[in-house]
Amino acid sequence: MQPPVESPSDANMPVPDGSGRWLGALLMVCTVAAFWPVTAWFAHEVAARQQIRQSFLLLGVASALVVWQHARDWRLRLEVGNRALVLLLGAYTCAAAAWWLQQPWLVLPAFVLGLAGCLHVLVGADAWRFIRPLFVGFVACIAVILLFPLLDWPLRQMAGVNAARLLHGLGFTPHLGVILEPVPKLILSTGRNVFEVATECNGFGLITSAAVLVLLAGGIAGRRARCFLWLVPTAMALGFVFNLLRILVICLLAPSLPNHYHALHEAAGVLMLWSGLGLVGWMAWRPPVPAAG
Repeated sequence: MQPPVESPSDANMPVPDGSGRWLGALLMVCTVAAFWPVTAWFAHEVAARQQIRQSFLLLGVASALVVWQHARDWRLRLEVGNRALVLLLGAYTCAAAAWWLQQPWLVLPAFVLGLAGCLHVLVGADAWRFIRPLFVGFVACIAVILLFPLLDWPLRQMAGVNAARLLHGLGFTPHLGVILEPVPKLILSTGRNVFEVATECNGFGLITSAAVLVLLAGGIAGRRARCFLWLVPTAMALGFVFNLLRILVICLLAPSLPNHYHALHEAAGVLMLWSGLGLVGWMAWRPPVPAAG
């Protein structure tokens, strides 16, 4: 009788003993403590802007879905495998380089590597395939935080210019201008009403949320990597279009609802947000059409 043959994954999987678990717990505690200032900064940025909170809300919903889908596959491992050690070593190396070279931006890759290492320690390498889409989505959310101050005004300009063009095609006489005092404001006049194209109208939240949703939904659905080369740009373009539709709805209906502008503003925003995300989610989640045989 032949002895039982171990599968490759079982053969390479370390069996954690008591000391290994204590080491894993110690590494996680040290890593969380080391990167706590970065974590606190992320939490502050998310709490400060609703447009950023949308992406993290999608991340939370996706996390709940993955936990529910793989409820029987989760187990607290506290393994210190080779991959976890390499990731944590990379995290501390980047953090040390940030301090030594006086380059604060190196803290971000250090934080990302530290998070990946802690996840490997916490649930093991096998469960990584379940949480990899969540990790990619979280990295995308970090990018959202960093891009917001850079893209706010350019996106406002794009939204204002394109809205003015569409309104002109509908028979209005729009005018787009800038007021510099006391702070720069982009003003869109339709000939009947005057609107400020504020930060909430730049479409950043919808565009970035659409991109994050594609990464999460497509990753959980098992889409191949090459699909994201067209899914992400398409989702961002749809986000821009739905935000533009939101501006048009407000401009067209505001003269008829002069006493209910705030309700109109909020209703149009919610309608276009979830319509756009619904379309993007369906596009990313639906299975690919099988080739004709």
